[in-house]
This record gives sequence, C-alpha cells and structure tokens, in this order.
Amino acid sequence: MAISIPPTSPGPPQPSVEDMARHAGEAAALLKALAHPARLLVLCQLVQGERSVGELQPITGLSMSALSQHLAVLREMELVTTRRQSQTINYSLADGPAASVLDALYAAYCGSGA
Repeated sequence: MAISIPPTSPGPPQPSVEDMARHAGEAAALLKALAHPARLLVLCQLVQGERSVGELQPITGLSMSALSQHLAVLREMELVTTRRQSQTINYSLADGPAASVLDALYAAYCGSGA
C-alpha cells in the first residue's frame, strides 16, 4: 500500500534577491546600532516603556555626555522617539523592525530559559 503525501502549501511568497539586497543595508545599519552594549541596554529598557535621560543614566552607568551621544545615534537611526515634558526629555522605542529584533534578543538572552 502506497502512502500519499499531500503537497505542501506554498506559504507566503518569498522575497526576491533584489528585495533582500535592497533591505540588506537597512538591516546592517540596525544591527550596527544594536551592536554597542550601551545602546542595546538603553533599547532593552525602552522596550519596557518610556524612560527619561535621568532614569537611563544610572541603569547604563554612563556619564551624561556618553549617554547623550548614544541617544543621538539612536535618534538619528530613528530607533527612538522623544517627548519633552518641561525640561525632561523622555525616550520611547520607535515603531519598526527594531522592536521585533529586541523581542527576539530578549527571549534568547533575558527570558526565563536564558
């Protein structure tokens, strides 16, 4: 008796090599921004919610000057958004692919099985 294997569904369409090449630079820039431990720590904190510079500074252990430089990189890359409240600047994680990458990193390195 022969066993019949049903054909697999094609699933979602696969991106072309041209599409992947077009996005490779963006992905590399995101990974470069995430590659510094201080920036990664800042972004991991922002996954949990909005934080002020004053809240981020003791968590990172960076000087205010160094933290400001890292936050400038994250702003330039559009990975964070800011909201001014009086003289306080609050940072939030921007919508986009960084959130998905950070979720995966959190699950791999900070989750219960890590």
